Amino acid sequence: MALPTRVSKRVFLGAQVCPTRAWFLRRLPAPEPTLGEELRMQEGNEIGERARRLFPEGILVDDRDVTRAAERTAQLMADAKVKVIFEATFLAGDYVARADILIRERKGWQVTEVKSNVKLKDELIEDLAFTVNVARHAGIRVTSARLMLLSPDYRRGMKDQQLFQVFDAAEEVDAIIEQFEEIWDDVPGYIRRKAPIEPQLIWDCRSCEFFENDCLGKDADNHVFNLPYLREPTFRRLVKLEITSIDRIPDGFPLSEQQHRVRRAIGTRKPVVDHAALSRAMASIEFPAHYLDFETVKTAVPVFDDLRPHASIVTQYSVLRRESPDHDCDHYEYLADHRRDCRRELAERLVEDLGTSGSILVYSSYEKTMLKMLASLFPDLDAEIEGCIERLFDLQKPFKSWFCHPDFCGRTSIKMTLPALCDLDYDDLEVQDGDAAVAHFARLMRGEVEPRQINGIRSSLLAYCKRDTLAMVKLHDALLEHCQ
Repeated sequence: MALPTRVSKRVFLGAQVCPTRAWFLRRLPAPEPTLGEELRMQEGNEIGERARRLFPEGILVDDRDVTRAAERTAQLMADAKVKVIFEATFLAGDYVARADILIRERKGWQVTEVKSNVKLKDELIEDLAFTVNVARHAGIRVTSARLMLLSPDYRRGMKDQQLFQVFDAAEEVDAIIEQFEEIWDDVPGYIRRKAPIEPQLIWDCRSCEFFENDCLGKDADNHVFNLPYLREPTFRRLVKLEITSIDRIPDGFPLSEQQHRVRRAIGTRKPVVDHAALSRAMASIEFPAHYLDFETVKTAVPVFDDLRPHASIVTQYSVLRRESPDHDCDHYEYLADHRRDCRRELAERLVEDLGTSGSILVYSSYEKTMLKMLASLFPDLDAEIEGCIERLFDLQKPFKSWFCHPDFCGRTSIKMTLPALCDLDYDDLEVQDGDAAVAHFARLMRGEVEPRQINGIRSSLLAYCKRDTLAMVKLHDALLEHCQ
C-alpha cells in the first residue's frame, strides 16, 4: 500500500501529541469502522449537506484527487463571481487541507468548518486552525474563521438555519496556529523516517489507539494506566521511578484505597475482598430482586418531536425478576416501535414490571439517570418512578469498593468482571455491545433497514439487552458466594 505523500489534519494533530503516534497514523491502515462509527460518519455527511443548503450559490469541489481539487479550487477563487466554495482544497508544501465552506469576504476569505457537535471543544478549534494554517501557507488571505455547530434549541421540523449555531473562533485559531508553527516544518521529516522516533511514555499514551498493540504498551501486563482513578501527578511520580507495571508499585507508594486493592490483587494474583462490607451490602438487597438494563439511542438530528440534537432516549429495557437466589428468573422486556416515540408507553410498562417491592439491581449509574429523565418527562408518573429509584442497587459498587479480582486488570466494567467470575459472554450474539445497539436502532428509526431484516434486528436487540441482565444475575451470585 502506497503511503500518503502529504501531511493530513489527522496526522499533524497526532504529531501535536506525540511524533510516534503521527508516524503510526501515516503507516497503519485505519481499522474498519464499527457500526456506531459508520452511523456517526453518515450523520456528519448529512449535517455537512444541510449546512451547504444555506449557501445555494456555493460550488462543490468534489474531486478526490487532492492535486486536481486544489487546481479547481484556485480556478474558482480566481473567478470574482464565485462567492462560496465547498470542500475547497489547499496544498502547501507537504500539507493538504479541505475547508468545509470557504466564503469570499471584502478583503479575503472566511474559512468555516461544520461539525456535528453541540458544545464547543478545544479539538474542534484545533481542526479549524489546521485548515486555516494550510490555507495561509498556500498564500490564501484568511480574514475570519468560524465553526458551525448544532444548536441545542433545534427541534424536528425547524428550518436548516435553525439547526446551526455559529462561533467566531478567529482569535482562538490564531493562538493555536502560533503553537502549530513550532513544529510545522519538522513534522513532514519525522513521519517519513523508516523507523519512528523513540517513543516516550506520556500521559496522553493512555488514550492512544496504538499504545497497546503497536507501541510501549505492547505485551505489557497490568500497565499503570489500568489503575482506577489514576491522576496525572501520580502517573508522573511512577514514571519518574521507572515504574510502568502495577505489580511493581512499592508498598509505601501513596495510592487510594481502591488503587491499593488493585495493586494487591494483581501482585498476589488473588482476589482482595472486604468480606464484612461485601456481606453487609449483599444483605441489603431485598427480594424479589429485579435486574434492570436500559438501552438508549441518540441521533445528531432529532428523529422525533421535542428532542434536541444528540438527546438520549430510552428505547428498550430488560428486567429479570427472582424471588430468591434459589429461584429461576422471570423475564420482562420492552422494545420500542422504532417508527414513533414510545417513551410514555415504555415508562408505564416499566413501573408495572418493576412492581413496588424488592431491590432493583443495575450496573453503573446510567439507569438512574434515565429514570430521572423519564420522571421529568411524565410528572404524573414521578412518584412511581421515584419509588423505583429509591430501590436501586448499583452492582458495580461492590467491585469498586470491596471486591477486586486480578483478572479485572484494574477495571470494573461488566465486560471485565463477567469473564473473570462467570461462564457467560456475548460472543454468540449478533449485537455484542451498546454502541452497536444504538446504531442498529438508529438505522431502524431512520428507515434504513430493509423490511425483511427488521424482525431479525429487533430480535438481536432484545437478546443483547437480556444478556446484560443475565450477566448481572450471574455477578450477583458470584458475589454472594464470596460472602460465605
